[in-house]
Amino acid sequence: MKTYKYCPMCAGKLTKGFPDGVNRLICRKCGWINYVNPLPVIASFVCNKKNEILLIKRKVEPSVGSWALPGGFIELNETPEKAGMRELFEETGIRADHGRLIGVELQKSRMYGYVLVIGMKFIAKSKKLIPGDDAMDAKFFPLKKLPKIPFKSHRLIIKRALG
Repeated sequence: MKTYKYCPMCAGKLTKGFPDGVNRLICRKCGWINYVNPLPVIASFVCNKKNEILLIKRKVEPSVGSWALPGGFIELNETPEKAGMRELFEETGIRADHGRLIGVELQKSRMYGYVLVIGMKFIAKSKKLIPGDDAMDAKFFPLKKLPKIPFKSHRLIIKRALG
């Protein structure tokens, strides 16, 4: 996470302050406030007709080699639904539509401070799995044989989707 010393708007020196009761860096010259917010990410939940859950084996940090829901960062000017469909296709080759919000979880991240994980349930329009992008593998798992999933947010999203 970038730590500012000078205001990115006017180059004024930043000082600590408590706008809204939270300790933040602020610029006394122009009023800019350094809000440090969680990064929005999508986690896509897809279940097949056998009630198996689609997971990917991660090719990138964090948790390389672990199984997780397909997903990634939401890009600028992209809705969570569009991000979910894009990430799902990039990582698994599955095309989907009709995204439905499952829930939102806050997850601590070694790399990014915090991420805001938006879980969405999708209906697959295609069936052929083609791992790609950030995935070493992609496959459907029976509910009773799910591998260890390192992200608490993903486990909660799966639980909510099934409940």
